[in-house]
Amino acid sequence: MPDVEYTLEGSTAVLRLNRPEKMNAITYEMLGAIEDAVRQAGSDDRVRALILTGTGRAFSAGTDLQQLSGQPPTAGRAETYGRAYSENRPAPWTFASIPKPTIAAVNGVAIGVGVEFTSQCDFRIAAESARFGWVFVHRGLIPDTAAGTWLLSRIVGLQNAAYLLYSGEIISATRALDIGYVHEVVPDAELMERTLAFAHEVSRGSPLAIAETKRLLYQSLTRDPMDHLADSTATITRLFASEDFKEGVRAFLEHRDPEWKGR
Repeated sequence: MPDVEYTLEGSTAVLRLNRPEKMNAITYEMLGAIEDAVRQAGSDDRVRALILTGTGRAFSAGTDLQQLSGQPPTAGRAETYGRAYSENRPAPWTFASIPKPTIAAVNGVAIGVGVEFTSQCDFRIAAESARFGWVFVHRGLIPDTAAGTWLLSRIVGLQNAAYLLYSGEIISATRALDIGYVHEVVPDAELMERTLAFAHEVSRGSPLAIAETKRLLYQSLTRDPMDHLADSTATITRLFASEDFKEGVRAFLEHRDPEWKGR
């Protein structure tokens, strides 16, 4: 079985980290496979949302330290992480980069690069068994995709982010919910059922409108407000001319579900 599995559940792509015997520790080869799978989901018109989860009792224990303790292909790894930066994407991080909702379904521990991947997703749904840990300082490192030092404070606030990063404390699903890191906590047995339902909830709208909304949302993190307003105005002008806008109005007036075209 591949270490990274990609399947379709209706209109939702499911990406599974699949090294349960190693608690889904991430190898360099897996990084490339993850990037390729996310790209596939982003470009497939059948896919409306993407779920990331892990097989077995862990989401991911982070980078495979046995591989890291050898001679890591630093340049190659940096290139894998940095491919997104050279492209026109909503955000440079892999799971934030595609124009579709992304959800981390977190089972068991999410540590190191594993927890970084959860930060890159738009939403996080945690099983009761989930644990989250930014343990980089205890390895002499900083968060290795920069999601911890950029996105985390925007999710939970600067003080909470600083504590999690400086202390490296591994927190429970309940604590993650309390500080706003996860959207909801569910029993382990219900994790995928609930996450698939949630994926449908957040992807029912026009694919075109969702893509533009996500782009503007992430770009707002670094933009001048007036530049952002100008882009938003230009975007809504384009959307007024789209087939999806016309279909949305017709469906509302006819009291039916819209049939989106994505254009």
